Amino acid sequence: MAPAVIVVGAGGNLGPSIVRALLVHKEDFRRVAILAAPEKKGKFADFEAQGVELVIGDYKDSNPYQGFDVVISLTGNDIMKFQPQMIDAAVAAGVRHFYPSEFGVDICQPPFLSERYFRDKHVTRKHLRAKAKEVPEFCFTYIIIGVFAESFALTPVFGVDQAKKEFTFYGDLESERSFSSMADTARYTVESILIPLPPGHQERTLQVPNGNWKVKDAIKILGEVQGLQYTCSTKPLNEARELQEKSRQSGDTDGELAFSLKALFGTPYSIVPKPWDNSKFSFAPMTLREMFISFYEK
Repeated sequence: MAPAVIVVGAGGNLGPSIVRALLVHKEDFRRVAILAAPEKKGKFADFEAQGVELVIGDYKDSNPYQGFDVVISLTGNDIMKFQPQMIDAAVAAGVRHFYPSEFGVDICQPPFLSERYFRDKHVTRKHLRAKAKEVPEFCFTYIIIGVFAESFALTPVFGVDQAKKEFTFYGDLESERSFSSMADTARYTVESILIPLPPGHQERTLQVPNGNWKVKDAIKILGEVQGLQYTCSTKPLNEARELQEKSRQSGDTDGELAFSLKALFGTPYSIVPKPWDNSKFSFAPMTLREMFISFYEK
């Protein structure tokens, strides 16, 4: 029987790309739905008009998950800590495949095991494994992609200041990083639902970045696509860590997470380790230039 899929957090950065990818494969799914709070119902009117089901409810309650086989969680940092409750509610309703909100670097690398930015993700992973022991037919998939090109280019969090034409990086500009597009990540995620896990496996990690590029080349390509020339400056990685700790001590959680992310981007561990799984899918991913062009031409 074709699976029924419900998306939690569809209004976030990655959400629209995931829903669009599900619509492309709509004939492969029994149901395609978005879980939304009552006050956010109008936000998804366009998708509802295209045949996406809108389920109104609380993501920590089991009722909205009734009748669904797969949950794709796209929760942001603000509610990441509630994913274990979401998992319990979904499994109680009969969900048997869960995609936690990963969509980043491989957090199992030793330096990331105690990283503040990933604390809630590690708690979620521990909970998923415990739940899989309780429910033998329950499985889960991690999608590992590196850094979203959209986030790198369109937000200041990774150091790009388009107004000032400046790029500030905590680390070595010659080092490589893994970049991905939200559109391709969504395609990998949706296609992967249709690829069964190997017999006897309940946990799967798919490493599907678009590719690796040197940081200096990434900012050069971005400037060429924008018609700009960025002035690049570097700072010591420990400076980002000091600012992260200062934010923590002052109770500035947003600042703590922001500088944690800048520090993470500066480490060589933000590259996705090989082997990758891109060849398991039906399409060739975009290059970094194609990624930048795709969202600047919209």
